[in-house]
Amino acid sequence: MRTLVALAAAAFLAVPVIGAGAEAPAVVTLVESQATLLRSTGRFSVAEGIRLQAGDLVEVAEKGLVQIGLADGTKLSLGPRSRFHVAVLAAPGGGADERGAKGAVVSDFYLLQGWSKFSITRPAARVRLTTPLFGLVAGESTAVLQVQSGEGSVFVEKGELRLSEGFVKASTTSAITVRAGQFYSRKTDREGTTQARPVPAFVAGMPAQYRDNLPDRPAKFKEVVPRRLGDLAYADVELWLKGPPDLRRPIMQRLRPLAREPEFRKAVIANMRFHPEWDRVLFPDKYKSKQPPPASPIPAPKRND
Repeated sequence: MRTLVALAAAAFLAVPVIGAGAEAPAVVTLVESQATLLRSTGRFSVAEGIRLQAGDLVEVAEKGLVQIGLADGTKLSLGPRSRFHVAVLAAPGGGADERGAKGAVVSDFYLLQGWSKFSITRPAARVRLTTPLFGLVAGESTAVLQVQSGEGSVFVEKGELRLSEGFVKASTTSAITVRAGQFYSRKTDREGTTQARPVPAFVAGMPAQYRDNLPDRPAKFKEVVPRRLGDLAYADVELWLKGPPDLRRPIMQRLRPLAREPEFRKAVIANMRFHPEWDRVLFPDKYKSKQPPPASPIPAPKRND
């Protein structure tokens, strides 16, 4: 166990530290009720002032709400029962979008389930958010979305989004465009539909806070160190590890130290068909290149005296 803790601490410290005076890529600016941060090999309590890192998983309680402020001015809220993954945090000041537009930056997120609302106000900012039902890319816009029980929906308040259907990343050239005032929804294994207004069930289930603009919160919080709640178990990350390869493989790399934990190891082996890449992690000897047998020496030719 001491070895595992040491490895986890090393992984945590290996994350680049933001210099004094620099703007943090993502800061938790509001927490209502409870939310949990899954980072490296541990579970932590989410609190205002925590800096999020690429690779973090955030889970929001049934009546909870978390708001995140990005360095490019984007506000992103996670509603009740949300499961959220920070894949990439793009620092402002450079980069390009899929079309090569200079100055555009892209932050990459996954919403596995729950509610979310985001507001993007700067022209150079881009957010890409992927769900099990669709992926979207947004520039200057405001939208509310929900993913639950094999159905995903998004309502665009301002601006427009580009969507791709399926558990895939969208791009600025994705075929589906959803504009301000429109409502898009899709069920598993069906094509999505776009309507002129959201359906009553979506409006009725929407968190009350999402009926108004997301609140402006202080841009600079005193940094808070997350409070550790305990060690990660397989059940904490099972849904993520059973996602598509582009999602689960980077998460796997951050969880490799847990391969030494007997219970985690046992659960991974029992579910190996969903994430076969773990076989190489748990049984590395199977994949070591085998040395060919040494060649038999060639006998010297007989001399005829």
